[in-house]
Amino acid sequence: MNRHVLFAGVAMGLMFPLLAQGQETGLLRMNREKAEDHSEAAVWGGAEEGGFRPAYTAQFQWSAGAEAKTIRHGNTTSWTGLVSFEQRTGTKMTSSMFLEPGYFPLDIVEGIRGLKSRQTVRVEAGFLTDLGYEWAAGLKASVKGMNSTKRQAMQHSAFGLDVQVEPTLTFVMDDDMGLVSTYLLRVRTERVKVGLRGDGIMPFLDKGMRYGAFEDALSAFPVMEFSHGFNEQIHGPDFSAGIGITWKRGQAGKEDLSRFRFPGSTLKAFAEYTNEAERADHVFRAAYLRERDQLRENAKSDGEAKGGYTPVSDRRRRDLDLRYEARFLHGAVRSVGIDLDGNQWFERVMFGHLGGETCKWYDGSAKLFTSLSFGPVDLALDVMAARGWWKDRDRSQELAGGSATSDRMLDDWHKNMDYRTAPRMGMGGTLTVHIPGVQGLYAQLYGYWHHAFTVSYLPGKNREVGTLKIGYQF
Repeated sequence: MNRHVLFAGVAMGLMFPLLAQGQETGLLRMNREKAEDHSEAAVWGGAEEGGFRPAYTAQFQWSAGAEAKTIRHGNTTSWTGLVSFEQRTGTKMTSSMFLEPGYFPLDIVEGIRGLKSRQTVRVEAGFLTDLGYEWAAGLKASVKGMNSTKRQAMQHSAFGLDVQVEPTLTFVMDDDMGLVSTYLLRVRTERVKVGLRGDGIMPFLDKGMRYGAFEDALSAFPVMEFSHGFNEQIHGPDFSAGIGITWKRGQAGKEDLSRFRFPGSTLKAFAEYTNEAERADHVFRAAYLRERDQLRENAKSDGEAKGGYTPVSDRRRRDLDLRYEARFLHGAVRSVGIDLDGNQWFERVMFGHLGGETCKWYDGSAKLFTSLSFGPVDLALDVMAARGWWKDRDRSQELAGGSATSDRMLDDWHKNMDYRTAPRMGMGGTLTVHIPGVQGLYAQLYGYWHHAFTVSYLPGKNREVGTLKIGYQF
């Protein structure tokens, strides 16, 4: 056996508890003979406005950014790379101080509106090289840095770093089938700093469902999360399928990160089948996602564990997505399809020995989409409809005969749930014009309109989004 192949197999076996998103690097080996080099650079700017939004989103925000990416194929090795920068600024922003609200099972919340600015820098690189006729091995690495600041009212800032390393191993068969094994190692850190605040203004430490406490002494809050997992995929001309699982271990609070622990896991699976016909290819796809996060707090707030960590909250999510698409081989209409998506959420907060409160909500959406091409003009359109249902259940009152002794930012919770479950529709699309006379140069306009039919807590029923992008492909 080739020594390189043996070494790669042993390395993957030893690293197996590491990848989950490096499949695109592993798939570079598939159909390499037909693939072409591709590079692109683009700049964009846009704005969105409206009252139909989560509580942590701006009433009005603008964004601008730039991106450069490339895919290159050699005789035995393929390379990918990406560099991007984005700037976002929003008005009347409040609620979460975290960079990506809702990602962690805990949050820091404030209720004073103000101007907020956020910057994101992302760098990715990957390669895949042949180890022989059937085997190939590669690596994808990415680093994302994020920073946000708010200078009004309760001043605060946040800085985050997200580092991922994804080794991959590909086995290619003679019938254009391939097996891709990927391992993920991810470290994510975030640190929130609370600066000047007015009289009586305190940050709120949310431990789930906006239950928690106002903490005057909270000035710095670091978070660290470590993830690892694997993803297995089989890829062929007509059928593809994959499954992956990721385990997470997080900690937060104080300089030694000893106040909170939050383990979690994610399971993903998909299957896709393509039926080739004379006039169109019919593509059927099903995808499933299951996530779970738990939050535990140190028995003593000073960090000296006495009795270990006690459960504080628990949240779970299930998602099922079904998609059908007809891809036409001739004519102006390139594709039409429908996408059906359903989510089930469960969240629970415990108050000591009491039962706490639970919340269940469901939401579903249906989207019709199509893409068309008229010479140098490409057009993609879609229309969607969605709605949800939710219900809180206070078990602490059932068990103890009264409400639990815990603060809650109820208005903020209601706004977020209103956004998630309101009956709504949306329509919009992307218009791309390839500039005649300059090969590779294009202009792209994206616009979308959201409308909620009924809202109870949000300041409006509409939200509009618009973005202009100028790019060059070479």
